[in-house]
Amino acid sequence: MNIVIYARYSSHSQTEQSIEGQLQTCYEFAKNNGHIVIGEYIDRAQSGTTDSRAEFQRMIADSDKHIFEGVLVYQLDRFARNRYDSAHYKAQLRKYGVKVLSATENISEGPEGIILESMLEGMAEYYSAELSEKVIRGHTENALKCKYNGGTPTFGYVIDKNKHYQLDPRTAPVVLEIFNLYAQGTTLKKIRDYLNDKGVTTVRGKKIDLNFIAAVLHNRKYIGKYGYREIVTPGGISAIVPQDLFGRVQQKVSANKKAPARHKAEDNYLLTMLAREDVVYWICCFRTLDVSKLEERRRLIDSFVNSVTIFDDHILITFNYKDGSERVTFDDIKRSDLKSVGGVKEPNGLDAVG
Repeated sequence: MNIVIYARYSSHSQTEQSIEGQLQTCYEFAKNNGHIVIGEYIDRAQSGTTDSRAEFQRMIADSDKHIFEGVLVYQLDRFARNRYDSAHYKAQLRKYGVKVLSATENISEGPEGIILESMLEGMAEYYSAELSEKVIRGHTENALKCKYNGGTPTFGYVIDKNKHYQLDPRTAPVVLEIFNLYAQGTTLKKIRDYLNDKGVTTVRGKKIDLNFIAAVLHNRKYIGKYGYREIVTPGGISAIVPQDLFGRVQQKVSANKKAPARHKAEDNYLLTMLAREDVVYWICCFRTLDVSKLEERRRLIDSFVNSVTIFDDHILITFNYKDGSERVTFDDIKRSDLKSVGGVKEPNGLDAVG
């Protein structure tokens, strides 16, 4: 039987070695069972709780080409850690005569195999949910103590051995200078060019851009306000920018937005910038949407899609974020599983996109 291998690791304490180990076990399984591996699909640093995985989706799309009859995974949680996604995509694969195989879990074809497979999928989803709860609980405990919760440290601060924010003597003055320059009327582009000429870089060592300047001018950490999810602690960390200066800058941003002057274009963009925590919280609000319901699909589309333009051979979708667009050909639409989201039926019986 011709098969492909799907391998994945998440970003939690896993590396490229995890992929190599999965592939080695899968190739040994294929050899021992007389299968021929004709390809690999590999997603790196991707969670199994979501189906938004590029290689996973490419594999699903390729399944209708009838070039392979099986998808081999190290274990079933590599395929999906969400029972709905698992059942949905396995059904889609079965439609094209493709079945999912596990290299480490002996699952029979009979009724007992169905029970075992559902138990394994349920355990994988439970583990993922439990891990998420533990991460949030740990982050919440840190937040109550105004501690660093991981990720890229905020420019202007360093993290001490106890995970507390401390002023960085090298970059904290740069933050204050950015606020002062903007309050004095200097444009974002001039501030960017000035900092790049001085050799200032981001925490990751990259050149300063407008995104960076905008994020700095909106970040309330710089007035000492610590925030994580619903936890907000004024004075939780050392302030870099005086409250009155921060307030003047926010007023200037609003004023420049209304003025048809040199600031308008860049400050319109500046006002769209949000703190990372705010963006994550807003996106997470969509996790409970039921896309099988028309009204909830509309809510999702209205939130993320700005416009849809139909051309002779493709559709251009423009999203509600900077430089966000996607070109979808009619061939892409033909290969998609529109019935899975309850497409409206046309009189001729075909699914319509609406």
